[in-house]
Amino acid sequence: MLLAILGQIFHTLRANKLRSFLTMFGIGWGVLSIILMTASGEGFKRAQHEGLRQLGKDIMIIWGGRTSLQAEGFQAGRDIRLEYADYVAIRDRARLIKSVSPELIRSGLVAKTDLNYGNFDVRGVIPEYQTLRTIEAGRGRLMNRADNEQARLVCVIGDEVNKQLFNGANSVGRTISLQSRPFTVIGIMPHKELNSNYSGQDHSDIFIPYWTLRRLFSNPGLGSSPERINNLIAAPVRHELFQEAEREVRQILAERWQFDPGDEDAVAIWNTAKQVEMMDIMMGSMQWFLGAVGLVTLGLGALGVVNIMLVSVRERTMEIGIRKSIGARRRDILFQFFAESLAITLAAGGTGLLLAWGVCAAINSLPLPEMVFSGMIISPTIALVTIGGLAVSGLLAGIYPAWIAADMNPIEALRFEVS
Repeated sequence: MLLAILGQIFHTLRANKLRSFLTMFGIGWGVLSIILMTASGEGFKRAQHEGLRQLGKDIMIIWGGRTSLQAEGFQAGRDIRLEYADYVAIRDRARLIKSVSPELIRSGLVAKTDLNYGNFDVRGVIPEYQTLRTIEAGRGRLMNRADNEQARLVCVIGDEVNKQLFNGANSVGRTISLQSRPFTVIGIMPHKELNSNYSGQDHSDIFIPYWTLRRLFSNPGLGSSPERINNLIAAPVRHELFQEAEREVRQILAERWQFDPGDEDAVAIWNTAKQVEMMDIMMGSMQWFLGAVGLVTLGLGALGVVNIMLVSVRERTMEIGIRKSIGARRRDILFQFFAESLAITLAAGGTGLLLAWGVCAAINSLPLPEMVFSGMIISPTIALVTIGGLAVSGLLAGIYPAWIAADMNPIEALRFEVS
């Protein structure tokens, strides 16, 4: 039975070469376009996710700003300068914040070794900052609580710093002179590219304990108060609570600095969780749109299959009449034509799937800008949607021609063909 169906399919396609080619090309192109367009969208989305993960997963970067609303008897236009006490207040009072860290940045400090020297940004941070900002040690270790509380002269350096000061050698345990003060390298970061940042690339920075930086190196840009900090880094307890966590942070800071909690200019917050959500909505919409375009193409190809099968039914009217006259049942005729149309659809679609997989594999073998595009990624959801769309197209394309063939009156079929 299967061989008979395959033989008839081949005969039908050969009898209508151009129409068959265009129809199968339409189905194959529809499948190919669905896979390629959605896979490229997934590649862009994952690259953006990875870039934000490198910056820090679901974090808020908080800066002081300038009030734009009157509040608590104060006129608008008042500068808000964050202090260490703001970190303490958020750490102790915020229910929706799981972790928070102050950050001090000293720009352009001179770092020297026996091999070379350079000017680098130095960040004073507490151990929690390293988790928040995805700071990792490829060699050595990260800073711990004792390093910070005892204001130890230790540092974690980016790999670009290591290349410049130590020619890329393993520098763990060696000494860097920062403004003539000896710092021991305890960790070297692996290479880390950021496609989004707020104060430069991490791989070109030096990280030291917060209290060390605060006690040894003043920052003229923050004024004379030793309490001043550049910014805060905070993370909500759960991703879905990022908006509530942001409002809670504003409320705590508003109470401390006596500004309106709704005044977004008073405290600037870059909420990466919000950015991820907006990006997912945008990229998801684009993927579904591109997928819909591909499904329309697939549907047009299915209409071509219907057309081919109707021509086949017309050309085989006598065959249908003979088979019915010698005892073929209605369901036998129905199954044969339905199976033929489904086989044509699946063959063309399967070819499109193989071509799409090959194109994706070829593109992924090329050097790609990882922070922009992670490659052609065929997600399980897209694969299931494509296979489902192909199966539905085959089913719908086969129903009508098969029904027409099965409903033929054998006597009229024989008379029609003879005449």
